[in-house]
Amino acid sequence: MKVLLLFLFVAKAEYFGGSQPSDPVAVVAYLPEWRYEGANWETISEHTTHLLLFSLEMTAKGKIVALDRFPRKELYEQVRQATRKHGTALMICFGGNGRSEGFSAMTRKAKNRKRFVKELGEFMEKYDLDGVDYNWEYPGYRFGQGYLAESEVKADYEGLSKLVFETRQMYVDKGWANKAITMAYYPDSRQEQLLRDHGIAEQADLLHMMSYDQGGTHHSSLEYGRKSADQGKGILPAQQLTMGVPFYGRHSRSGEWTTYEDLVQKHWPLNPALDAVDVPGGASIGFNGVTTMSLKTNHTLQEGLAGVMIWEVGQDCRLQPVVHGSTTHVRTCPEDEASLLLAISRTLAAAKRVRMRMPGWRTGVDPTEL
Repeated sequence: MKVLLLFLFVAKAEYFGGSQPSDPVAVVAYLPEWRYEGANWETISEHTTHLLLFSLEMTAKGKIVALDRFPRKELYEQVRQATRKHGTALMICFGGNGRSEGFSAMTRKAKNRKRFVKELGEFMEKYDLDGVDYNWEYPGYRFGQGYLAESEVKADYEGLSKLVFETRQMYVDKGWANKAITMAYYPDSRQEQLLRDHGIAEQADLLHMMSYDQGGTHHSSLEYGRKSADQGKGILPAQQLTMGVPFYGRHSRSGEWTTYEDLVQKHWPLNPALDAVDVPGGASIGFNGVTTMSLKTNHTLQEGLAGVMIWEVGQDCRLQPVVHGSTTHVRTCPEDEASLLLAISRTLAAAKRVRMRMPGWRTGVDPTEL
């Protein structure tokens, strides 16, 4: 454990220590408000570089809303202390599936963007935040309809481009040299091209590919992760891309999701090489086990990507009990080796040791040897 923590401390120092870090590896974790009470902020902060609090929204007029989703005062003090201790960037997310309605109208009008960016700057100052994540699902697209008319797609992406540029300008005006802007996108090749063509990639620090939730027997296979990464780096700068990895599984027929924590509880001992478990009715639940998580992390290293993005870290089994008042959220990892978050850390630590012996090379390791 000490080796892992030493590696992540060095990696974070490289990531945040200058304009041209020597070998940054991002471990970006979303955490939604329904996980806050049971979250072990210390463990999460130890093993990530960016923690994204999911999520707030904005109105069409640019007013920030859904503030009740922000951590309550006592919890926020805990998370801010833990992230500062471990050098983890603490960021606020806007949007997400079902929470993106305000983006389109807000970004299309200058006065609405101005109000939002002003409120964002004030919010970040108030809570000492390290950046913002825009999770618009999706510009120029409507669930159940697909992509809209080309004029609508263009208007949304032009608005998003202006929002990102004006957010960056707000940072400059406030003298915030180290604040981050990140974004999530769906890897369908068209979104990558639109992000490139509208200059959005030039202003964002990290772009998170949501390489999961595919149909079929497995929603996020190793092959799909590799395909998404290879496709993304063919269009966008590889050093800005993170591969999205799921900490949950999906039913092969219904699509219903199950947390990795629940899978561990129900099916332990769970072979680390497994990527699916059988369920009644001849179906299965496809997920990413420890070995696949290591292999995906390796692929990001081998291909020169920025790192990995986790949806969402609260679905991992809990490594330490969390106590709030009279409520105890117990440890749910049968052993440390069951944790997906630790699987990522072990892979990065092992790869770091290899790179230290091979200066100038960025390489992966065999996860079966960890």
